[in-house]
Amino acid sequence: MAAARGTAKTLKKLEKSVGDGNYYEAHQMYRTVANRYVKAQNYNDAIDLLHSGAMLLLKHKQGNSGTDLAIYLIDVYNQAKIPVTEESRDRIFDLADLMGPENTQRRSFLQGAISWSGYNGEYREGDPLIQHYVGLLFWREKDYAQAEAHLLVGTQESAEALGLALFEWSEMEPSHDKGAYLLRGVLQELSMKNLRDANVVYKTFVERLPSTYLASEQKYNTPSGSTKTVQTFKSSLLNFTQLLLLSCETGNPALFKQLSAKYKGILSIDENFGAMMATIGELFFGVRAPKQANLLADLMSSLFSGPPASSSRPALGAGAEEAQPSQPTIEEMD
Repeated sequence: MAAARGTAKTLKKLEKSVGDGNYYEAHQMYRTVANRYVKAQNYNDAIDLLHSGAMLLLKHKQGNSGTDLAIYLIDVYNQAKIPVTEESRDRIFDLADLMGPENTQRRSFLQGAISWSGYNGEYREGDPLIQHYVGLLFWREKDYAQAEAHLLVGTQESAEALGLALFEWSEMEPSHDKGAYLLRGVLQELSMKNLRDANVVYKTFVERLPSTYLASEQKYNTPSGSTKTVQTFKSSLLNFTQLLLLSCETGNPALFKQLSAKYKGILSIDENFGAMMATIGELFFGVRAPKQANLLADLMSSLFSGPPASSSRPALGAGAEEAQPSQPTIEEMD
């Protein structure tokens, strides 16, 4: 009880210091007192103090000081092995809501939060709700590569958001075939064996295509006895994406091999598409990718061939930078 009263008294004093505009002094005191709590393994009080201080400083437009305390909060989460709960997650959302894109430390805070949730939660790649939140944040700021990376490992709601984000991204380059943007999202979903989410991404994206992309519609009967409408497009990339999804539903390796052979040429627009197709072949069709004949020879070759070309796709996590891949123009569609 005495400790609680002491913490409340300390918070009141520090809040007054911020209110009086003594931001530097308040920031240093928050860190000093929090450090004292951590050394005494009084983690709950340290967390309350750092959350309160970071919120207060951020509200007073002290971005660097507030974010520094927020990053310290994540450090305490890790030291104390705080589990991922609604409360621990909401503190992260509260703080991130107050950090603008101009905040140079925000990405470190978000990546730290994802990393903490991966070590202390159920999901190795990070808590899906945090990933979804971060994906939406980057989407709002039109950082589409970062949005894509996080939405791919978010919640079920993330799939629709990803479809919308990819379509919006495709609108930034109106001369490019929009199918390239859709295909990248669908291939990544399928590479993680997320057939449901891949279909949601496809449906969300295609519903927004301009009529100039549509060639025709036809119906066919599925193995389950239902009727499905199939649209054909003036874009080979869109047609391939749809056929790939339909093939994954059947699990027929002959169809997959035929599809891969027919559309091999268009997959060359991105060096990673082929690797993802190999993964999809194993996951959905039991088609094993050919193994490297001589790993040592390949390694030696790479050592003497200079630095590798930069990847045209973002890594599945925060902090990945991306150069947009070259893509066919609308005039090249068949």
